Amino acid sequence: MTRREQGARWTGRGWRAAMIGVAAAALAAAVIGPVSGALAAAQTAAPAASSAAKAPAVRTPTGWAAVSYRNAELSVPGAWLVEAPQQFWCGFGQSNAMIFAGTAPAVPKGEDCGLTANLAWIVPAGKIPKGLTGRKPSAVINGIPVYRVPSAKGSTAYLVPELGVRVGARGKLAARVLATLTRSPLDVVVSRGPATKVPAGWTWRQFAGLWFATPRSWGLEREDQWATCGTGLWTNKLLLVDATKPPLGLPCPLSIPTASADEAVPGLVVVTGKYAAQSVGESYRSCQTRGGVKICLSTMTGQGGLPAGVLNLTVTKPHHAPAYFLLGLFGAGSTARAVFDSIGLHRA
Repeated sequence: MTRREQGARWTGRGWRAAMIGVAAAALAAAVIGPVSGALAAAQTAAPAASSAAKAPAVRTPTGWAAVSYRNAELSVPGAWLVEAPQQFWCGFGQSNAMIFAGTAPAVPKGEDCGLTANLAWIVPAGKIPKGLTGRKPSAVINGIPVYRVPSAKGSTAYLVPELGVRVGARGKLAARVLATLTRSPLDVVVSRGPATKVPAGWTWRQFAGLWFATPRSWGLEREDQWATCGTGLWTNKLLLVDATKPPLGLPCPLSIPTASADEAVPGLVVVTGKYAAQSVGESYRSCQTRGGVKICLSTMTGQGGLPAGVLNLTVTKPHHAPAYFLLGLFGAGSTARAVFDSIGLHRA
């Protein structure tokens, strides 16, 4: 692969240690009220467990960027810092806003900063009160019922059973941020339901003995070595890697985790070959068999921060080593869903 640098901190081989610290797992009860302290496994990301979902047409305001965690998504101004279980940053210029994805709003001990005045969060729902969904919701945001839960003065928090999360915000933009609540592209991609028909005009490809389709507008690149920063995706590109050489480490530049910097991009990477597993070494589970192949999702699926923008999965045909797919989870998720549903042993 070429030495093109993406200006980010995460690659298919896992998190880089470039961040200042690890986001606190402690609860911030004064901000969001009671929430389970343990981050549950991303069960809602499993293809066999998700319910049918179709993302409503929620328009991200100009200059804002979408931030996802599991099945939920909020949009915030692009300059807001994104704090997640394995990334934390503070003291960036004049930034006065943060969004926490997958971890309660809190600053790790030893950091010389505090929570910002403008704040938002998406965290696991924790225990959902019995019978709650039978009650009238406090509001319906973009077709999603939400239930108001206790929160500190000046903040608003909702339990969202349908998406398995709690969301909240405080500050002058709190109402606008919460109004952007929608299903994440991940929820759309792995939801149950009929397979999405490949749009007319898309290009079918065969690689590693597998068929899949991508938009015709995505350019095709081929490499023989994994050597990239970021998520590994190239915007509007299909990158096919026959990893005949060991992965090449790069001096990846430090990138400040703002919402705009972490936002997902359209693209697909497929890695196969002798050094594929070494190049894209993640743990995989949540498997299903479909189209004659076994598909398993990375355990990073649905986590907050930069990994939220890519669906990392293995596709294995009988008696063969797996191929690794990295699919951009961008926009409403409909394009990514069509790519995902097209993967199999045969052209549909």
